[in-house]
Amino acid sequence: MKSKLKFILPLLGLLAISCSSDTKDDSALLGALVGTPDDGNKSIVVAEVAGNFTDYTGECYDHFTILGASNTTISPTNYYLYVMFGHSLDTELRKSALSTSTCSSLGFLGSGIPTNASPVNFKYYTCDPNLGQAGGDCGTKIKSAVGFPTN
Repeated sequence: MKSKLKFILPLLGLLAISCSSDTKDDSALLGALVGTPDDGNKSIVVAEVAGNFTDYTGECYDHFTILGASNTTISPTNYYLYVMFGHSLDTELRKSALSTSTCSSLGFLGSGIPTNASPVNFKYYTCDPNLGQAGGDCGTKIKSAVGFPTN
């Protein structure tokens, strides 16, 4: 349930965008998301200390596109700043960051769950040792990507 809530936050931002009655605001935001050149970031990583204060759970987002069109990509940086509000939701126990690595190369398992969140689509990955995944632990690359100690 906790991981579902973390996934819902970015979608709530998109819902607010898509439900807006003023279409100029939608196109202005979409223009801002698309209009910035690629800055080298490939993913957004979020990790937090689990309830036992020993393990970590995390999620990662990559392969951002507009309306599912694979040739209309957006920078994860723009999504992070405009939809996820950057570091403003970070705490001592929950941290987020942009990464120049893909989610897979950071150690997230699988090929990502594609979302159909209009107007922005992306792939969603998780790491959670409590889900019984083989190797589902958030490894040192994931923890270090957001600034948690790796020792």
